[in-house]
Amino acid sequence: MVQSHIHRQELPGDPVPVAAIEPRPAEQKPASRKGTGVNSIPTRFATLALVLGALCLALEVQIVRAHDAQEISTALALALFALCVVIPASVTWLAARKLTANIVALHRSTEAIIAGDMDHPVHVDCACEVGGLADSFRAMVARLNSNILRMNILAFTDQVTGLPNRCVVTHALGLLARAGDEARCAVVFIDLDGFKSVNDSLGHEAGDELLRLVSDRIIGVGLKVNRSDVDTCMTPFGELCDSLPTKPVVSRFAGDEFVIILPGPAGLLQVEATAEQLREALSKPFDVFGGEVRISASVGVSRMPDDTSEVEKLLTFADLAMYAAKDAGKNRVAFYVPGLSVAFARRTEMEAELRRAVDNGELLLHYQPKLCSHKLTVTGVEALVRWQHPQLGMVPPGEFIHIAEQAGLMHGLGASVIRMAAAQCRQWIHEGTPRRVSVNVSPAQFSHPNFVAELLETLRDSEVPPQLFEIEITESMAMIDAEDIDCRLGQIRTAGIGIAIDDFGTGFSNLSQLSRLPLNQLKIDRSLIREIGHSEKSQQILQAIVSMTHALGHKVVAEGVETLDQYAFLQRAGCDEIQGFLFGKPMDPEAFACWEAGREANHVALLQTMLVGELAKTA
Repeated sequence: MVQSHIHRQELPGDPVPVAAIEPRPAEQKPASRKGTGVNSIPTRFATLALVLGALCLALEVQIVRAHDAQEISTALALALFALCVVIPASVTWLAARKLTANIVALHRSTEAIIAGDMDHPVHVDCACEVGGLADSFRAMVARLNSNILRMNILAFTDQVTGLPNRCVVTHALGLLARAGDEARCAVVFIDLDGFKSVNDSLGHEAGDELLRLVSDRIIGVGLKVNRSDVDTCMTPFGELCDSLPTKPVVSRFAGDEFVIILPGPAGLLQVEATAEQLREALSKPFDVFGGEVRISASVGVSRMPDDTSEVEKLLTFADLAMYAAKDAGKNRVAFYVPGLSVAFARRTEMEAELRRAVDNGELLLHYQPKLCSHKLTVTGVEALVRWQHPQLGMVPPGEFIHIAEQAGLMHGLGASVIRMAAAQCRQWIHEGTPRRVSVNVSPAQFSHPNFVAELLETLRDSEVPPQLFEIEITESMAMIDAEDIDCRLGQIRTAGIGIAIDDFGTGFSNLSQLSRLPLNQLKIDRSLIREIGHSEKSQQILQAIVSMTHALGHKVVAEGVETLDQYAFLQRAGCDEIQGFLFGKPMDPEAFACWEAGREANHVALLQTMLVGELAKTA
């Protein structure tokens, strides 16, 4: 991974970026001259003693010469004693006192540092060894301050985005909680939808760049402020401050999760408007190293004290609201309501049960037929996973697939589906009724490094010809212009396995990218099929998709066909294959065999007869 850079202008009072305090090679400074030569304390004291002794001796000689030794009085003798002993001792005492005063000052500064006052000044400036010691002491304190600042930055700042981390969030919410009833705030919990697939397909370097862009957009577009207008909850020294935040606090909480604290009283509508503004800002495309990347955001909101005044619960409630937004379809805003706690407990229980289901073989497959739009003959089947729960019975995929995605179970679950589908395909070959089987592959499963190797190994172990197997990937996965994605698709196609784009028409297709992909089929999403007979524009779009796909050399499959009018339009439009409840619901292998055996008497044959008659009338 490339080194992370903090994209922001440094402002007075901001914590120093980590890059600015990285250890550097020691600079060569000129050696201090303090304490050398005449500035040396021993030299000074020896010189002082020599000068005083010489002066005293000279004065004493002059006095003795001026008076006869017999005439020297007691007073004069005392004066001579003072001159020779007391005065040198006094001068020496005063010099030593000045020296020890500097040492005492250094001692006080040391005690201040021990007490935590790293900014205590050192008022020592002399040319002797003590002055040199003071200079070294100041340099040591400066280095300690620099190291402490660096540790604070590492402890409280996210290294990728430069935003405060979860420690700061917990501290800020703790300050608000201790402030009493008058403290109010809203917590906005943001989770990026689809970030993992971007990280897996484009690499961690691109993922880090996307996170930096997201952090900038949250502040600049979502909150419409500058970096200087958000509260870091840190002092210029990098320590956590003790004052209540008065401006928004924006943090990278973990992974692809961001938490925003909006302090102060705010009505429900105002908070909702801000949350929607944040969601809309993140739904617009990002330019990551010259390539367009689209993600979305699921946003959860909790409020203090309306929901709770406990810090941990406030964060948990916002997190629960975010998961509610995901469960409702992602890319939306949800507020915490008390029932979410019960739903979360149920979801946690379902996750644990799903893990056991994958290991215990509780998953099974149902197969929905695909038919030729002109002859209504079976051209293949789509394998759809079901969960046979011991207590709940048959659980549809809509109730557990999203749990598997969020819990990181899709690789194991998807591998189980491929093994079961390959085994059933082999069974049909053994029975003399070979059928092409298609399997949906999730982004998490497809991006796994061993996906292609495991897929080919499963088909070899099951003795299934690759031509009878097909994978379906989503439009958003196929549109990622990445060398790794193209390489995997190329390996799969070279092996003879079919590739279909599922849910086509719901994403943001890049036609240039679409023309380069080694596809077999495009599956038109059911949302467009439902508009047949209701929207002329939608019908024109459908006709254009069919023509474009045929021009690229691919087949067109329409899914979700439920009415005769839809079928008639798709046949006239030139659609190659169709599937939907009009012809057959997903069935287990036994029910599928019964359905196919009774085709002459079931509604598929009747529909074919009716359609021939309808077409004859309009001819």
